[in-house]
Amino acid sequence: MANDGSRDSRGIVQVYTGSGKGKTSAAWGQALRAAGHGWKVAVVRFMKPGASGEVKAAARLAPDISVFGKTSPYDPTVNQRESAVLRQESRENFRRAAELIGSAEYDLIVLDELNIVLHYGFVSEQELFDVLHKRAGHVGVVTTGRYAPQWLLEAADLVTEMVDVKHPSAEGAAARAGIEY
Repeated sequence: MANDGSRDSRGIVQVYTGSGKGKTSAAWGQALRAAGHGWKVAVVRFMKPGASGEVKAAARLAPDISVFGKTSPYDPTVNQRESAVLRQESRENFRRAAELIGSAEYDLIVLDELNIVLHYGFVSEQELFDVLHKRAGHVGVVTTGRYAPQWLLEAADLVTEMVDVKHPSAEGAAARAGIEY
């Protein structure tokens, strides 16, 4: 892709991690901003079931933002490392993400909750390393999720750690449409 003045010719790697709320929201904000500047954006969702507000909004913005990823429910309070279904879906979603990144068709690719997938070992760190290092120079990649591995934090160009200071769920409040999903 040629640099037309609205794009940085070098795609950067961004990581949003930590225990606090806002990782996915920050990544989707980045996707929306990029699409607003004419970038072609893909979002691959890992371990996120259903049509969240972001997915519904992206449908209105197609084809500027495309959403991929078949997922099953994920419960962060349960160790789901042994789930064959989550492992298989994660592997399929990662294959799709690798294809999208390798195609150089997109300017920005968000890998939502990939850090959890790496943490569970559903995708190896080496696989992600290889995909990131083989991508075209203009392709930016964003990963989200708790437990980003140290090598990714060091390799990334931008890292933000969300810290859980206060959240209504601590008082028993249910997740709210438009806020948590």
